Amino acid sequence: MSGSKPKSANEKAAMPDDQLEAWLLTKINRRPLVRSVSALEGFLTASVVGPSLPNPFIPILDALGLFSDAHDDASTPEFAALSAAIVHYNRISDILGQTPEDFRPRFIVKAGGGVEPRPWCQGFYTAVELNRKLWKPLLDVNNHLHGLLLPIFIYCKDKKGRPVLGPPRPGPETAAFIEHEAHQDIAPVVAAIRQPHQPTFYDHSIPAGATR
Repeated sequence: MSGSKPKSANEKAAMPDDQLEAWLLTKINRRPLVRSVSALEGFLTASVVGPSLPNPFIPILDALGLFSDAHDDASTPEFAALSAAIVHYNRISDILGQTPEDFRPRFIVKAGGGVEPRPWCQGFYTAVELNRKLWKPLLDVNNHLHGLLLPIFIYCKDKKGRPVLGPPRPGPETAAFIEHEAHQDIAPVVAAIRQPHQPTFYDHSIPAGATR
C-alpha cells in the first residue's frame, strides 16, 4: 500500500507466530528458556524494561536456545525464529518507548473467555532470573519499587515448582482475585518498571561480540 512503512530485514525473514509456537515446542538439540509465544513475549518485555545488560542480544538467543551463528544462514528456521523474536522485541520497545499507555501483555486467550497470564508472567520471571544480580535492587523487598513485580510474580513458580511469592492465602476470594483481577495491574507496572531503564533497539545485524 502506498505510503506504508517498508518492512525491515527481520520482518521479511520472521517466522509467523503459529510456526514460532510450534518451533518452540519442538524437542530437538535445543533448550529454549520459553516454550510459547506468550512466554517469549513476557521474556522479551522483561529484557526491554529491565536493567541495562552488557550485551542485550544474548538473552534473546538464550530464550530461543540458540547460538549467535543462528543469524548466519537466512535459509534456516533458526534464522527465521530469531528474526521473529527481534521483531517482537522491537515492537514491545517501540510501544513502551512511545505510547506506554497502549502496552498490553500478550496473554493467552482462553477458549471460554478470559485470559491466562501465567505463561507470559513466567517468561518475564525467567528473564529476571537469568540476570538476577542486575535485578537485585527491584528484588529487594525493602526497595519501594519491589511492589511493581508483585502482580507478575504472583503467577510465577521457581525452579522447584514453588510459588515465587509463597503459597497464596487460602480461600475463594484470593483465588478469584488471582484468576480474574491481579493480571489487570501488569500493564501499568511494566511501564513503571521501564522508567529507570534505557531500552535498546535492534536492527538486522548482530552487535559486535555477540557470542554465547
